[in-house]
Amino acid sequence: MPDPAWYSHEICFWHDPGPGSGYVPVGPGVEPLRQFAVDPDLRRSEGLVRAAGVMDRFRQVTPVPAKDDDLLLVHTPEHVERVEAASALGAGDAGVYAHVNYHSALAARLAVGACVQATEAVLAGEFDRAYCLVRPPGHHAEPDRAMALCLYNNVAIAARAAQRLGVRRVLVFDWDVHHGNGIQRAFYEDPDVLYVSVHQDGLFPPASGLVTETGKGAGAGTTLNVPLPAGSGHDTYLAAVHRLVVPAARAFAPELILVAAGVDAGGHDPMGRMMCTSRTFHAMTTAMCDLADELTGGRIVFAHEGGYSAWYQPMLVLGTASAIAGLPEPQDPFLHALEHLPGQRLQPHQRRVVEHLETHHPLLAGEFGP
Repeated sequence: MPDPAWYSHEICFWHDPGPGSGYVPVGPGVEPLRQFAVDPDLRRSEGLVRAAGVMDRFRQVTPVPAKDDDLLLVHTPEHVERVEAASALGAGDAGVYAHVNYHSALAARLAVGACVQATEAVLAGEFDRAYCLVRPPGHHAEPDRAMALCLYNNVAIAARAAQRLGVRRVLVFDWDVHHGNGIQRAFYEDPDVLYVSVHQDGLFPPASGLVTETGKGAGAGTTLNVPLPAGSGHDTYLAAVHRLVVPAARAFAPELILVAAGVDAGGHDPMGRMMCTSRTFHAMTTAMCDLADELTGGRIVFAHEGGYSAWYQPMLVLGTASAIAGLPEPQDPFLHALEHLPGQRLQPHQRRVVEHLETHHPLLAGEFGP
């Protein structure tokens, strides 16, 4: 059985972007509403993992806040100062749709700290796998600005921390429903980090995550974007993983795998239009753990990103956690509402995206050399 670790901190649940609608703050036409990203939902996710007995399979670790040396691996000093200043005021926008409260700066440092410390522990052989249930999320945060609920780029910083320890090649796989523009920007010219994003085509950010974005300069060929049509479900996501992500990883030969493990591609999520279920996340997680066993000596770290369904996010986190722990799929009382819909099967217009990338992306067409 695997020996996984679980990283979380109570203060991460105290971060609150304030009233609004989705990630848009209160303003003209926006009535005050409980935000989708408020974190009692995340606490409920941890509670379900505990209630299901799955937490017993993890060694629980309380992270410490990341230091400036960690944050500056990706972000500018001005960006860090902006986040700290906005949080110190108790409210405000630290970037673009990145609202904070008094606890947000510490929560963001703890989120980064969890991902960095989990990565360091896995590399040191203390654990073979780790899951970081953290807030705020990170994959939209760019080096010089916060964006769309993301303050610091948790996974990008963890990848840089791995490089700081001498790891040469890192695979970052991002299955959040939105494109991780911040991770892509951090590594677009880095030949030693393969960034793969499977996301809903055209959702957010606009015109980001196109199939034509494959890296630049020395990093040409080390970005793989898989923009799936809205309505994609279980079979389409598994086709993307097995026909694109796994072959690309084998061609790249990473020494560490990091997964930006958002669950907002779930079929009940209000911020996306995909149809994934707990079975989908369990299967994708299992596939990535198997890939880590094959390529990296088992070294893999998962970091929570988006997930905005108050009732379904906990079940999707449980599906992910169960797979990391080497356990079967959990019993999912919501599955019947999604599992038998036609969109759960691979459709011709979805298959075309996969087939196009199989034949045209440098890593998959045999045009990339380690």
